[in-house]
Amino acid sequence: MTADDVRASLLERIHGPIPRWLVWVLIPGVAGPVLILAFIFVSELAHDEARCPYTHTSTKPLNSEVSVREDARSCLPGVQERRFTAVRGTQEHVLGRRRFASTAFAPDHYQWRAELSPQGEVRVTVDNAGHAQAVFREGTPDERAR
Repeated sequence: MTADDVRASLLERIHGPIPRWLVWVLIPGVAGPVLILAFIFVSELAHDEARCPYTHTSTKPLNSEVSVREDARSCLPGVQERRFTAVRGTQEHVLGRRRFASTAFAPDHYQWRAELSPQGEVRVTVDNAGHAQAVFREGTPDERAR
């Protein structure tokens, strides 16, 4: 038995009654999603809070009792994430996060502002050049009570 016979016999056992061309058509359909899921898993694992914690960047006081804290982290090369947290006394509530290439957070491409609405709701507006504006809101006192 030659090496070609052994190889052919092995392929027949793997393929069974499935035509060889069908196996080659199906391989990308199976391998593609597996590779995509692996990329997502590795990317999200890198952004695990225990592995890559946030550091305080800035705070904007809205009145004597309410402020908004901005935290930042960079867990993957060239990627930065910002988190905005409403702070009311000892209570903290994460309003939202933005994750983009580090260049999107350069001082000339990035700004954020916080305001307290007449209903007592904290709103944060984030502008990154080249990306849609984001508005994060805490919810009115009635919404927070539910």
